[in-house]
Amino acid sequence: MSASSPPACVPHRAPFALSGAARLQRSAQAAPIWPLYWLLYGLLVSLLIWSGASRSQPVAMSGDAGLFDPGPFTLERFDDNLVDGPANRSLPLRLRVPRPCAAATPRPVILFSHGLGGSRAGGARWGEHWASHGFIVIHLQHPGSDESLWRAGPGTFDAARLRLGMTPEQAILRVRDVAAVLDWLAGRQASDPRLACLDLARVGMSGHSFGAQTTQVVAGQGRLIWPSAAIQPGSATPAAPLRDNRISAAIAFSPAIRGADEASVAAITLPFMVVTGALDDGGALTGVTPAMRRAVYERLAPGKAWLLWFAEGDHMVFNGGSPRAARQQADAHVLRVAGGLSLAFWRATLLNDAQAALWLSGDGPRAVLSPGDTFESR
Repeated sequence: MSASSPPACVPHRAPFALSGAARLQRSAQAAPIWPLYWLLYGLLVSLLIWSGASRSQPVAMSGDAGLFDPGPFTLERFDDNLVDGPANRSLPLRLRVPRPCAAATPRPVILFSHGLGGSRAGGARWGEHWASHGFIVIHLQHPGSDESLWRAGPGTFDAARLRLGMTPEQAILRVRDVAAVLDWLAGRQASDPRLACLDLARVGMSGHSFGAQTTQVVAGQGRLIWPSAAIQPGSATPAAPLRDNRISAAIAFSPAIRGADEASVAAITLPFMVVTGALDDGGALTGVTPAMRRAVYERLAPGKAWLLWFAEGDHMVFNGGSPRAARQQADAHVLRVAGGLSLAFWRATLLNDAQAALWLSGDGPRAVLSPGDTFESR
């Protein structure tokens, strides 16, 4: 029923003439009914209008506004392999795509690069969370610095072999892998209906550890960094800039930079979030300290830098796996908070969500932190 239509319960009759007495009699009979009817009718219409308006207005974001919970989208997860002709590399990929995926509803794309010795399974927690909220997430596996370094057989691990992937050549290959995947997606979208909703004009880049350093370089860092043998990461100036201008925003989990190269981070001018913590060190393998990770944030260009720091965040939790039995409570906290704040960052930067940006700049994030955690921007 609309406000302009006659009440369905009252027959609609054409007007006709009444005598004076009949008019008085009818008026007396109708008086108690019609004012009450229209009062109730008006209240009903007002209620419907108010409820519709409240549903159509954006809901103010807060700690329980859904950022930290699984999103509304069902996901299709599938694996693929990209064969990069010029580099002669076969790149395993894992894609998480929200459904439905139609060209009429384009969705931003987020790439995730694993750490040294990892695989396309890395960052699963982040990928599931972001994709469930409407982002397409693609996990890259980088041959030469992936799990092939240590997998000599089921259940084996050879830490010494990891050092074989700690080279500038592997760092450059990783950066080129990112470009190859974006090129591949542009061609694949037209032929694969599962990817019809790709929006390659809105691309985010993310990664953990060596993948975070890959993220730093494609985001514009002027120096190439790789996890060198013990003590500090190595670095070099690439022969040509390795920034990929298709990247719009970035999140680095456990990034790294050393003192002599810190100035090169200032070349990153896109929105960039650093996620690390007080226990996030590289141990004997790389010698990277939490201070070296925080330094990435401190040297970013002002106005587009964010830092999420956890008092109980160690290196492996930032890979985005499941909480470990020995660190169940600490890991669960880091995974939940980092998932929600990173989602707000992607919404603010890739979706131009003004409410998400406002929430990030207010007290909302701090309300979910534990003692010793910090969230700041500069």
